[in-house]
Amino acid sequence: MPNLTVSSAVDTMMQAADAAGIRSAIGVTTSPANLWIPASAFIPRTTTGVGVDSVETSTNKQNFDQLLFDPATDEFAQALVVLPSNYNNSTITARFYWTASSGSGDVIWGIQGRAFADDDALDTAFGTAQTVTDTLLLANDMHISGATSAVTIGGSPAANVPVQIQIYRDADAAGDSLAVDARLLGVQISYTAA
Repeated sequence: MPNLTVSSAVDTMMQAADAAGIRSAIGVTTSPANLWIPASAFIPRTTTGVGVDSVETSTNKQNFDQLLFDPATDEFAQALVVLPSNYNNSTITARFYWTASSGSGDVIWGIQGRAFADDDALDTAFGTAQTVTDTLLLANDMHISGATSAVTIGGSPAANVPVQIQIYRDADAAGDSLAVDARLLGVQISYTAA
């Protein structure tokens, strides 16, 4: 069983080192942390919103909620999340987890965000979007995109502040070539822990 007194003492020393800037001076850095947002947490936008589906695999009865992004029209979905208390108020990146029922080609996924502090107006613009391109490897397989470039969240992002995350498929871009619905399973947000 761990010695809680020693653990508490180490935590106190590390917090003091952080406050003094010693950790960064000796090369100790914080690591990325992740926030998972499943497809079921997203709401299709009223204007140009995505389709919604729930699929069960035929043999092993695996069930997945999915968002269906059209191959010809940009479609959008949004989720309101609260960034954790260890979020360092900086940029985020995102990975998209998805599949398709058939076809071949590339999908361009996009993301942007807007933080809402106490008394912020709700009808405000998102921050600048970032995209990532991923290729369909095999129908009905799990696909995990690379990470987007750093996404700057609009407003004043901070720990424990709600952020509206908007995702979309950039279907009308030249590089988006998958001619069927891209079926999103979820999005992983990565941020730097304070």
